[in-house]
Amino acid sequence: MKLIMAGLDHNRSDIEVREKFALTKERTGKILSSVKESGLVGGCVIITTCNRTEFYASVPADALYEPSKTLCEMLNRDYFEYKQFFTERADRQAIDHLCRVASGLDSQIIGDDQIITQVREALELSRERGCTDGYIETMFKTAIQAAKKVKTNVILKTLGIDSVPDKAVAKLKTICPLAGWSAVVIGNGQTGRLVSQLLIHENVNVTVTLRQYKKGAIQVPKGADTILYGERYEAIGTSDIVVSATTSPHFTLTYGELCKLEHIPGIIVDLAVPRDAEPSIGGIPGVALLTIDDIAGDESRKIPPESAKEIDSIISKHIEQYYRWFAFKESFVHAGGSK
Repeated sequence: MKLIMAGLDHNRSDIEVREKFALTKERTGKILSSVKESGLVGGCVIITTCNRTEFYASVPADALYEPSKTLCEMLNRDYFEYKQFFTERADRQAIDHLCRVASGLDSQIIGDDQIITQVREALELSRERGCTDGYIETMFKTAIQAAKKVKTNVILKTLGIDSVPDKAVAKLKTICPLAGWSAVVIGNGQTGRLVSQLLIHENVNVTVTLRQYKKGAIQVPKGADTILYGERYEAIGTSDIVVSATTSPHFTLTYGELCKLEHIPGIIVDLAVPRDAEPSIGGIPGVALLTIDDIAGDESRKIPPESAKEIDSIISKHIEQYYRWFAFKESFVHAGGSK
């Protein structure tokens, strides 16, 4: 068996392209099941974040399988239009890349504290769908173990913790005083909650939107007011800042609805991919619309050369561990054991 991957990310594609390949958890699960049922792969995992969409699979060593083409077909995208944005890797290169992704080394925000959780959740979703095999399971476990060591031994010592919510609030602090201002945060997932907590710490009056059907089953950041999602424009009309961070496939903020308000917030931050805010909102006079690329695009965190060598060493050791397991697994299979 061999490991293959294909993905597009912030290095080669802007948000307009990335959002066309963004996936909800439900759709990701359906695609994984469809690919697995094709019988062409042993196991598969899809990682989808604001930075990237990546497809990993184990296939027979002699298979001629095009992972980027498969992903385009599953999303009804023209492969020939988008293939320029994809990068494909196999075996050692694929594992090395996954280790660096899980460590936050390939994120827009170097050392991103959220990505290791996203990689773990991607594996768990595939496992729940019955779409993993020993090769994929071991590959991802290897990457997560390497990422933990990179984070503990290098990232925390040289750069400290940072994430999209941290960068978003830091960016806002360069634009306005924050203290005493009011903000509406649309979305109460992990990113939305973290943004709310950070803004509250800066003495911002925060209102969080809640989906009515989830109202009794979610955690509201301490110190935040709440409003139903359907009533969000009422709160937005009296706020200074709006931050939207949902997984909705539709716009949570539209040009038409905002223009109906007597007061439009001067700062709108869209942390979602696909985007939550209709792009034309950026053309409203007096409104600054910031996307995830604007927030992370001024990244200045750098890994010192000596730390980069340590990271390379950690990742190399974990890849060697994978291949020791791989050699044992292959010898067992060739001897007539079960895959």
